Amino acid sequence: MKVAVYEGVRSIRLQERPKPKAAPGEVIVKIKYCGICGTDVHAYLHEGLLQPGLILGHENVGTIDEIGEGVEGWKLGERVVAGPPGLCGECYYCKHGYPTLCETGFSRTNGLAPGHDGGMAEYMRVREPKTMLHRIPDEVPSEDAVLVDIMAVGLRGILQSKFKLGDNVVVVGAGAIGLCVVQWLKLGGARHITVIQPSQKKREFALKLSADVGLNPLEEGAAIREKVMALYGGIGADIVYECAGTNPAIKTSLELTKSGGQVMLLGVNEEETPFVEALLIQRETEIKTSLAYGEDEIRLCLDFLAQRRFKTEGMVSDIIGLDDIVEKGFERLASTKGLVKVLLAP
Repeated sequence: MKVAVYEGVRSIRLQERPKPKAAPGEVIVKIKYCGICGTDVHAYLHEGLLQPGLILGHENVGTIDEIGEGVEGWKLGERVVAGPPGLCGECYYCKHGYPTLCETGFSRTNGLAPGHDGGMAEYMRVREPKTMLHRIPDEVPSEDAVLVDIMAVGLRGILQSKFKLGDNVVVVGAGAIGLCVVQWLKLGGARHITVIQPSQKKREFALKLSADVGLNPLEEGAAIREKVMALYGGIGADIVYECAGTNPAIKTSLELTKSGGQVMLLGVNEEETPFVEALLIQRETEIKTSLAYGEDEIRLCLDFLAQRRFKTEGMVSDIIGLDDIVEKGFERLASTKGLVKVLLAP
């Protein structure tokens, strides 16, 4: 079978490998779609995030192709989402209700850890089917189900925050995660949503998905704080969700929240982030983070997709084949700001 192997910074090589066979306790999934995640792009551009030799891809949907001995509850041909991280169920965090902090969770996740190759291939071995596989409802197309990963990340970020009905909120960054956050906030009853995003195409898309105002930080400059303050009674947003993963985005987020407000960091930023501690203390600003998602979030996402309560039209920017993974996939995502989600169809 054809696979895409990560070899380091800006290096992905197509290879032919034998199709995996299911050992006891394992399931083989025939991949229908695999999304290129922001984490994948970060690993493509920056050294040290993932190990060379890995088949990338942790946003996977497909059908069960082979079932290993001892695996129960699944049938050949069933459509599945492969995620969230493969939890151990035994460590301190799993036992105390913090499954996303599982000590071995990411080391057991397809597309992120050695020995757990991902879905940028025709077939994928799932070593943790009990925790990682979820049935796709008949009402949900596979091209919608593959969005569950970004939907669930955004959903958990909101559930982890102090968000409540009637809050005024700002979303900094209208990429795949940010656009999902906008939708969940609207569904949750936000009073007003402001999106901060340089790309005009993404700002317009955010407005289409029920954001109230879209601002370009490059055009607004320092005046952006004044505009947001004017929108929210002169005090700022109740909560700011930082979804861009850059130092300027984090700085902007801290400036736009009200005193006593909260900044939720959902973006991936590999750089050190400088800030003035005294200013945060003076305003009692809370900074909180959220990592990945759990089974509860993924089930809720599938339910909302089945009920057609979550808008997916326009979220998939393109579907490409493995042969185009570098030029039409990673390189284009690294240089083109208007794309939301690019899918691979192996």
